[in-house]
Amino acid sequence: MKEKFMDLNRETAMRLWNKSFGNETKVKDFAGRIIAKGAYDDRNSEFGWNVDHILPRSRGGKTADYNLVCCHILTNDEKADRFPVFRANDKKFEIIKVENHYEIELVDGDVKERQKPIKPNIVNFMDSASGVRFFKQLKGIQNKSRFVGSVLIRLKNVTNTAVIDFIERFFNEENISYSMSSNYRQSETRIIATNYNMPYQDDVSNLLDKCILLNTYLKFYFYPLGYVSKYDICYQAMNFDDKQDMYLEAQEINFDDFNERLDNALFINELVYINTEAQKREPNFVFKNYEYREYDYTFTNLAKNLEKEVNGN
Repeated sequence: MKEKFMDLNRETAMRLWNKSFGNETKVKDFAGRIIAKGAYDDRNSEFGWNVDHILPRSRGGKTADYNLVCCHILTNDEKADRFPVFRANDKKFEIIKVENHYEIELVDGDVKERQKPIKPNIVNFMDSASGVRFFKQLKGIQNKSRFVGSVLIRLKNVTNTAVIDFIERFFNEENISYSMSSNYRQSETRIIATNYNMPYQDDVSNLLDKCILLNTYLKFYFYPLGYVSKYDICYQAMNFDDKQDMYLEAQEINFDDFNERLDNALFINELVYINTEAQKREPNFVFKNYEYREYDYTFTNLAKNLEKEVNGN
């Protein structure tokens, strides 16, 4: 197996999450604890998680994909450097060698079961108990405050509509709408991606990560290769008292607050700022009503690799 060595940082963690869980935003780790994509390395969140070495580094374990697993922070703390047997979430596990790498097995008496990520339960509408239980859960949240996240994207002079298809697939969990304006010199494609179900701070953070990721692709790949001549990304979070207000006001989302000039950058509003790590990264931001501030972050390692792609390496 070809070893891929890396630094354990947020970018690496997000890549491993996507590799392990795809587009899921909440899953269970191997010990059965729920983790949320947006809660990486957050010990203040009940869904906080990080990346653990299956074979501990103290035993020679490598920082490589085949030796890493996304798990709850508590699971990682309980596992620590214990080898080959450890307990986590009141369950017994054993680290075993499989060919040329190590994996985790659940030990139940004399029975061992290889561990795989457990995804959330899917509602079975053919089962009346499952369907009614799901409906009762929905009844309990109808009058609760709701958060909506919208990403407004402006693209000047798109030379290949594959860019739009890329963005559409990128925001596959959000509702997409389009508009276009043009004059004799240039055209502008406008895309709005809206997520109407963001009950946790982790959800706001997860959508911010998507914006940073898209900003990285636009800045270091699509723009240098001339697929777009200019772009802006604006991420705004909104709070509504109930679902009816949410849908009525969300229909009014538009590009009126965008300046005419495009800056090749990412912008966020205050509600995104106070509910994500942006507040720690930029502690001096001050917002006025309905104002956006430039939050032009990118993923460093991905940016370097995209620059290599642009240069043909």
